[in-house]
This record gives sequence, C-alpha cells and structure tokens, in this order.
Amino acid sequence: MVEKQTNNTFQDQLKSLSPLVDNMRLMIAAARHAFNRHSQAQLEEMARLQKDFTLEIDPFFEKVEVGLKKASADNKPDLLKLQKILTNLELMADKIAGLAEHLRYKAKQGSILSDQDFFSVNNLFSHLSGFLEILVDIFQVNDAPTRAFVLQESQKIRDTWFRSETEHETRMMDTPGQPNAWSIYLAILEVSREVMGLLEDIVNSLD
Repeated sequence: MVEKQTNNTFQDQLKSLSPLVDNMRLMIAAARHAFNRHSQAQLEEMARLQKDFTLEIDPFFEKVEVGLKKASADNKPDLLKLQKILTNLELMADKIAGLAEHLRYKAKQGSILSDQDFFSVNNLFSHLSGFLEILVDIFQVNDAPTRAFVLQESQKIRDTWFRSETEHETRMMDTPGQPNAWSIYLAILEVSREVMGLLEDIVNSLD
C-alpha cells in the first residue's frame, strides 16, 4: 500500500532540488565570465556544469515516474507538480547552456558591444542569478510572501527587458557597437526572458 504523501514530504522534495538551482547559478556565473573575457575555459565550464546538472536531475525524474506508477489518487497531484517543476528546471538549464553558442560567436568574431549594451548584459546576468537564489529560498521554505514578491518583481524585470529589446531594435543603426554584436545582445536578452518565464511558472505551481 502506498503511503499518503504529506505536505512535509513534498516540501522535503522541494528542498532536495536546491542543488540543481545552485548549479544553474554557477552556469550563469560562467556565462558572465565568458561574455566579459571571451574565455574558452568558462565555455567549457558551462558544458561541464550542464552535464553535471543532467546527471543530477535524471534520478529525480526516475523517482517521480516510479512514484506515479504506484501512487494513489491522493499522491498524484504532488508528484505531477514535482514532475512539472523538474521539467521547467531542465528547460531553464538547457536555455542557459544555449547561451554558450552566442558567447562562442562573440569570442570568435571579437564582437564589441556598446558600453550601454555591455553593462546591460552584465546587469541581466546579475538579475538572473539573484532570482535563482530566491528560488532556492522558496524551495527551502515555500512561503506565500516570497512567491508573491518573485512574481511581482520578475514581471517588472521581464517588462523592462522587453522594452529594452524594442528600444535596441529601433536604435541599432545608431549604436556604437559592432553590427554583429547586436544579434548577440538580443539573443542573450531573449534567452533571459524565457528563463524568467519558466521560473515564474515554477513559482505559480507552488501556490
């Protein structure tokens, strides 16, 4: 007989996901260094971290799949919620790892962004890392005020990024950075918006 899953059990499972989020924060840190320094070593570090992430998340998926086959009707909602969270975390890691392609192109081309775009991208990396740190806090405690704060602030920052993308597209020809740098800036911005959207989806699922 399958024992009924309690809220405490689900919360314990959330806590166990924290290292996965910490891994993504390390990926973002490596991406930032690769962006700033054209560092091949940091690109390799991103690939290593993604591999570690995959190895670490696979057992969670396997455990959920086994649990769903045996679970009672009372247990399934939490397991399905956990499965959705894992899927979103995996997608987030894939998108962060996908930045390596744009960063490799930047290094190969020796692309130079305008000062404004350079500082904007660094600020963007800081925001992503900060929101992931708060996601760890939510996995540890899962309190309503923190969830509400994340959703409110993440929507604000995504709106800001959207405006930045629109403004950038209208002023590209007047930007002092190199033309091949424009696509890099916009690609990093778009990936960041997608990651934040997935993070919001995770937080909404915990309500």
